[in-house]
Amino acid sequence: MDMNQYLSMFIDESNDHLQSLNENMLQLEDNPEDIAIVQVIFRSAHTLKGMAATMGFEDLASLTHQMENVLDLVRNDKLKMQDYIFDTLFKSLDALQSMVLDITQGGEGKADVAAIVDSLQAIVRGEKPGAGKADSAAASGSTGEAPKTAIELDEFQQSVLEQSLAEGHKVHYIEVSIREDCQLKAVRAYMVFDLLERFGEIVKSSPTVQEIEQEKFDTSFALYYITQKDSADLESMIMNVSEIATAKVIPAGQESLGQLTASASKQAAAASEAPEAPAAASSAASAPAKAAAPKGSAQDKAPAKRHGTGTPVPSRTIRVDIERLDALMNLFSELLIDRVRMEQLASEIKRSELTEAVEHMARVGNDLQNIVLKLRMVPVDTVFNRFPRMVRDLSKSLDKKIDLVITGAETELDRTVIDEIGDPLVHLLRNAVDHGVETTSERIAAGKPETGTINLKAFHSGNHVFIEIVDDGHGIDREKVAAKAIKNGILTKEQASGMSDDEIALLLFAPGFSTAEKISDISGRGVGLDVVKSKIESLGGTVHVTSTLGQGSKFSVQLPLTLSIISAMLIKVGDEKYAIPLSSIVETGLLKRSQIREVHGYKMIPYRNSNIPLLSLKQIFSIPGFDEESEEESEIVVIRKGDRIAALTVEDFIGQSEIVIKNLGKYLPSIQGVAGGTILGDGQVALIIDPNAFIK
Repeated sequence: MDMNQYLSMFIDESNDHLQSLNENMLQLEDNPEDIAIVQVIFRSAHTLKGMAATMGFEDLASLTHQMENVLDLVRNDKLKMQDYIFDTLFKSLDALQSMVLDITQGGEGKADVAAIVDSLQAIVRGEKPGAGKADSAAASGSTGEAPKTAIELDEFQQSVLEQSLAEGHKVHYIEVSIREDCQLKAVRAYMVFDLLERFGEIVKSSPTVQEIEQEKFDTSFALYYITQKDSADLESMIMNVSEIATAKVIPAGQESLGQLTASASKQAAAASEAPEAPAAASSAASAPAKAAAPKGSAQDKAPAKRHGTGTPVPSRTIRVDIERLDALMNLFSELLIDRVRMEQLASEIKRSELTEAVEHMARVGNDLQNIVLKLRMVPVDTVFNRFPRMVRDLSKSLDKKIDLVITGAETELDRTVIDEIGDPLVHLLRNAVDHGVETTSERIAAGKPETGTINLKAFHSGNHVFIEIVDDGHGIDREKVAAKAIKNGILTKEQASGMSDDEIALLLFAPGFSTAEKISDISGRGVGLDVVKSKIESLGGTVHVTSTLGQGSKFSVQLPLTLSIISAMLIKVGDEKYAIPLSSIVETGLLKRSQIREVHGYKMIPYRNSNIPLLSLKQIFSIPGFDEESEEESEIVVIRKGDRIAALTVEDFIGQSEIVIKNLGKYLPSIQGVAGGTILGDGQVALIIDPNAFIK
């Protein structure tokens, strides 16, 4: 594997850890006393630090190390989480995100984070950033005393060792000395830690992992270790590491554990005279600069029953380039077309051996199809998961109280759409926070709860995914939007008076259109919404707005799943064949002409205690060869878009089939109601109908 592949893995895993850190920090902000969340945050930060150090990104590793110092004090109950600590840690995460982005763009991941580091160090010292030492010590709940660097076990760590002994594991106290002429002490120490972690768990080390990483030790270090191996085997393993002078492994029993602890404390206290005592509070339980996630040390988790010998569990996931998935999808699409052709030939030739072979190929093909489709589908949660943090920061900066409620995050969408939809959704959410939801005082004056709510919803409907952003703010002022549009020459007063509220609201997507009296650095309702619309339409989607003044607004984004293969009902209308996605079909049936009613110029039919619109495909597409008016009965297809239902008249049903969606290409204009084309088994081309276009 070349360095570029290592770098790609580092970027992917760093982004995963940063997302996890953001999510868990938001959870911790709601439950600041939950130490379990702190443990998870600490482990993610420690892993990220190790990966960065291994790849040589020192600035990133150094900042993460300072975060660890703060988190270690919190998880050891020496520091209480406060608002200013949360703000500082969130700023640290933003800086880390910027560094990783810089690395992604080919940079070295460097950034000026001196101010953030100073704030983190002040918190570790028991001071509030920018405040006096005495005042902040009281505010933070810290004792102000620097933690000791001696290898002293707390009650929790002591109980872990004792329980391990009781369960039949072996506990060792290990002292390692590195040769005096060694030029890379930290590297040799890392090699020892890495070796030991393959066969057990390190509970605590002295000097601490951070000090060893920074070579703030002479030539020796000590640690407590849980394993199944004997002391002689451990000594032999450690001595096989280059430039190790001595390795002393002392086995511990229940009766001698206390004596070992006391003896080790004296040895460690004499060896640790580093001036930065607060950093020593960070006693991580995995190897320094380790590039892979630690297994979870005894210090990081509650005592639990152990099984096995500590052998690492192999990874069961791989990362695949999206271009390879595209190639796989295209090849399988061609295979499916050939399969359909063979099925038709088998039905014509009528030979049992050929029919059996084709049926078996069809079964295998269906299983393969399901796997190929699932490979490309990604939950929209991969986009949604960054929004809670964004809304939290924006609401604080605007001094508003806003709850973001996410539903349907498990809804799956094609990876290519997922990659492109993030920025438009960010812009719509920022608009909702800035100009959708009122200030606290305005909401109270309007008789609303002081905390505003923004609902972010995702759901499937037919062959599309709908994403809705709904706020309970003051809504869109029709008169204000219309006046601005008239002033900009977009429409006349007469045109504005004849437009519905929703049509007026869509004017917000006109290029350069904005109703904001003052452009903020966050957003202005309408600023850049033309870019949002262009991006969504480039993905084959649409965006709609509905709003009620004083009650709120809803921005609805409709996106195609963009799957290459779908299940569809093939139909015949006149001389043409069409395909309707099964996911959009509610049911099929027969309709008598006498059941059709005219209501305000629209054809309606009775359907399950209600009336629904009736649409004619012949009239919509001007199809020759079929006179539906002369038929006493017509075949109908009932289609659904969200909660709305309509019916389509067709001439005949051909049957259900798996079809490959083919783009109509750039030579044909965009045809409303047509999602693409497909090649049938007999070589004919059939258009794929988009039922969502018929239901407004």
